Amino acid sequence: MSASTTTSTWVELADRAGDGLDVRLYWNRGDGRVKVTVTHLATDRVAKLDVAPEDAMEAFHHPFAYQRTTASRTRTLTADLVA
Repeated sequence: MSASTTTSTWVELADRAGDGLDVRLYWNRGDGRVKVTVTHLATDRVAKLDVAPEDAMEAFHHPFAYQRTTASRTRTLTADLVA
């Protein structure tokens, strides 16, 4: 998928794939929210991670490390992918 693909009000800013995972960075043009999605390609399970805009690239490049630093999350990213 190419950069700047629009899905509803979400705009895809970046994507990468490797080690069986597809990682994408999205920005919401309506309210400025940012999220990272991680898809486990073998199972098509998707985990979504809401991130602070200033942390967008860090979360995109290191979603599992970023997830560990956000204590307010109720589900863990790894549990979403493995379960």
